[in-house]
Amino acid sequence: MLNVAVFGATISYALMSLSHIVLRRREPGLERPYRTPGGVLTSSVALTLACAALVATFLVDVTAALIALAVYAVAVAYFGLYSRKRLVAKAPEEEFAALAAAEAELARD
Repeated sequence: MLNVAVFGATISYALMSLSHIVLRRREPGLERPYRTPGGVLTSSVALTLACAALVATFLVDVTAALIALAVYAVAVAYFGLYSRKRLVAKAPEEEFAALAAAEAELARD
């Protein structure tokens, strides 16, 4: 069970680090409330360590790692084939604008 948790966490860490690197490359001038110390270098080290931990998970218990990989693949397939098309979440700005419009409508009545 611990290997399954480690597998999921290392995938999460690797994807977050990769996302940080990609965002820094694509949107270098984007306003950020927090700047990562070390920037892309820190994220690159984190990505390397997460990938090493992922490989180590397979070395410790191949069966548990394959089960975790299968569960992860099913979850990604579910999202890609079904959930992605049914997302209703909006950007926070859109939500606030909708709330403001509803409050203004109530104030007129």
